[in-house]
Amino acid sequence: MSVPIPLNTPILNYFSVGSAWQNFLFYGAIFYLLYLNLFLIRRKKNYKQPAADASIEQEKPIQPGANTTNETLLNINAASNAEIAVLKNELLALGEELELSYIKSDRLNDQLSEILDCLELTVAYDHTLWDWSLDFNSKEFTFSDYGLRLRGFPEKTKPVIDEAIMVVDPRHRQAVLDAVEKSFKTGADFSMTYLINPLDGSRPKEIKATGKVLYNEHGTPVKLFGKFALTHTEPLVKK
Repeated sequence: MSVPIPLNTPILNYFSVGSAWQNFLFYGAIFYLLYLNLFLIRRKKNYKQPAADASIEQEKPIQPGANTTNETLLNINAASNAEIAVLKNELLALGEELELSYIKSDRLNDQLSEILDCLELTVAYDHTLWDWSLDFNSKEFTFSDYGLRLRGFPEKTKPVIDEAIMVVDPRHRQAVLDAVEKSFKTGADFSMTYLINPLDGSRPKEIKATGKVLYNEHGTPVKLFGKFALTHTEPLVKK
């Protein structure tokens, strides 16, 4: 005859959630959930292992095949060098085009500046804007206000020929003096295109000047008078 094992009643009361059936269902559900959790964990490990093996195989470096030879590598290198050479040539061509664009832009800026120089003093056309004259006896030049400003002389001044000729570029001074002397001696019309370097330090300007000799009643030359204009071409200094 077996002797029943005594149970600790306080401990049973502590873990009890109610009646006998309630305790059976409650703890049965807990054990079922534990078993299901363990089953899922084992299954997850089984799925991870093949995936890890596959990733290891993919990470293995690809060994060059037997068909990869030195000749193939040389051909690849030659093709790369050819592409680099083509790119270099294209860059050089772009650089030349950019340089030409800069040159054209400078020329256009010079021409625009010359046009603005002609228009900055007046909006309405003034027929005296371009006047000039040289007195035969005093050797004084008379320029319009714009002509003085263009050459860098103060307003209302009358520079003598020695002062005015200093504004002319050294390459053209003697030719201008010879043309003036020829006009006074022979009565020939004056016509010269020359470069001036203004006294105020502004950029050089190319001038086209024309003139005629004025005589008194005795046939003696009194003055050389005429017009001047800015030429809207590349200044002679750049030629």
